[in-house]
Amino acid sequence: MERYNRQVRFKPFGETGQQQLMDYRIMIMGAGALGSHLAEQLARMGAGHLTIIDMDIVELSNLHRQALYDEYDAESMSPKVHVLKEKINRINQHVEVDAVYTEITPLNIEVLLSTYQPDIVLDGMDNFEMRFLINEACHKSNVPWIYGAAVGSRGTIYAMDYTGPCLKCMLSAIPETGESCAVNGVIPPAIHQVISYEVGELIRYVSGAGFSKKLITLDVFTMQNRSVNIDSLKDEDCPICARHEYGLLNRRKADPIESLCGGVYLFRFKRSLFDSSAYLPGDIKRENAYVKFLEYEGIRMTMFRDGRMNVYGLESEGAASDFYKTLMKAIR
Repeated sequence: MERYNRQVRFKPFGETGQQQLMDYRIMIMGAGALGSHLAEQLARMGAGHLTIIDMDIVELSNLHRQALYDEYDAESMSPKVHVLKEKINRINQHVEVDAVYTEITPLNIEVLLSTYQPDIVLDGMDNFEMRFLINEACHKSNVPWIYGAAVGSRGTIYAMDYTGPCLKCMLSAIPETGESCAVNGVIPPAIHQVISYEVGELIRYVSGAGFSKKLITLDVFTMQNRSVNIDSLKDEDCPICARHEYGLLNRRKADPIESLCGGVYLFRFKRSLFDSSAYLPGDIKRENAYVKFLEYEGIRMTMFRDGRMNVYGLESEGAASDFYKTLMKAIR
């Protein structure tokens, strides 16, 4: 315990909380701004086991707000989960890290939960649909989870278990951080505050104090904080925690085109396309075992080995649909 002496001296946490933190299996979904900071802070605090799930590589535009990554990682186009595992091992060799390089979808999220058996899930995602999927999966599996979102200068945090209120109950209470970071941007202090509250809720939980049962909102630019007791927010007719209806989990097929944060479109193809990318229009500018960068008439494409493709430079959903059709024609 000597390594963690300063936090163990905090009596509400103490040696009991520290031992629980070492014993808990913590799953972090997402390894971007929120997820990377969560992973670093928990590794430094002595979390015994982290499962980190993410599908992305490190890019230069990540570095202003995401923890542990550097210019070398961006240049080498390294998967974020692999970088985090390597650097966490340098920070604290006693932390066991499962680095899961995959997209989280309705098809695999329950498998991920059953495979890695987390005691708690932390939100490191960057879009609402994924969070509602986590909400359904964790509720169905009786796994507590901590929601956190940051957009612009604002943040929202709420820790919940299967008794509710769940995220679906509180949809009307959390509109601000449902905005797109493509439009509103995000500043690092908002991210730091959100993950600090997420870890704070985790510390309460592992030490036996339980979640705060508060919906917390903050703004690091106006310097305003607010917390709301969640008891009044429970929806007695909630499709998730009242009726156990899991609409997102029951979707058995992913959309071939999806709009992402930052004006990016995600296309989905068969895995075999990664090895057959020479048939695609455009030139391969850079590549490694995980990713290929292509360019075609001002459109930039990042193709991953599982068949996903992030496409940059498309101005509308119509343009995205047309370009997807162009790619499909090229590979038929």
